[in-house]
Amino acid sequence: MDGNESARRLAKAACALDGAYDRLAKRLGITGNLLWLLYILDDGAPHSQKQICEEWLFPKTTVNTLTKECQGAGYITLHTIPGKKRELHIQLTDAGRDYVHQKLRAFYQAEEAALQVTLETCPPEFVSYLETYTQNLIAAFGAYENRKEPK
Repeated sequence: MDGNESARRLAKAACALDGAYDRLAKRLGITGNLLWLLYILDDGAPHSQKQICEEWLFPKTTVNTLTKECQGAGYITLHTIPGKKRELHIQLTDAGRDYVHQKLRAFYQAEEAALQVTLETCPPEFVSYLETYTQNLIAAFGAYENRKEPK
């Protein structure tokens, strides 16, 4: 198998994976973007909008809109970050945690079941390999976007 075929298989898998998450979000009655924001915030750690945008490659406007929606619903609170004037930490409220656990309980169970089946045939390092490929691809795309085209 050549590199192009492997890259296409990875791209197809990534697209299908994203589609599976979106499909589940619709069944839960929420948008795919809201699913991801809730998922991110459910790790218990504070996250800034900037951090979410950088680490998860979300558009700033999307995160800002979702943050306002969740804040209005009482699901999140915003806290100042010492030493940062324009950056705020986002954290789930108790109501937000309850909402997330109600919405995502089956989601987490399905993820865990799929991962366990996968780890029966794949080495546990496959997650690290996928993370490495993703970072390398982001860097390669960045280099491509920044190159100067000849006139």
